[in-house]
Amino acid sequence: TGTEIAGNNAVVNQDGTLDVSGGGHGIDITGDSATVDNKGGMTVTDPDSIGILIDGDKAIVNNDGDNAISNGGTGTQINGDEATVNNNGNTTVDGQGSTGTEIAGNNVVVNQDGTLDVSGGGHGIDITGDSATVDNKGGMT
Repeated sequence: TGTEIAGNNAVVNQDGTLDVSGGGHGIDITGDSATVDNKGGMTVTDPDSIGILIDGDKAIVNNDGDNAISNGGTGTQINGDEATVNNNGNTTVDGQGSTGTEIAGNNVVVNQDGTLDVSGGGHGIDITGDSATVDNKGGMT
């Protein structure tokens, strides 16, 4: 794990590129009201590899850089209610079991403003829970 935080109200500003593989986690936060500003983009490959993992309610993730997710990896995963993910950069998801944004929780919002390109059996946005909103303003293929 690159950055690991246990506690509420965590803030992570990631300006460089996040490169995660081999089942690792780039940013791993356990706690409510976490905010991650990912400006540098990320490359996530391999099963169980996760770029940004948050276990907690009211998380906010801003993905401003370009993201490449493949071979079973997950870009952003949030387990908690009232989460918001803003995907402003372009995201490419390729391969069975690969997911760009995955959220398990109620009352969540994903704003997809960047291009989302999904192939090979991957998932662009995967939400499990009630009262979810996806606002797609970017292109999707």
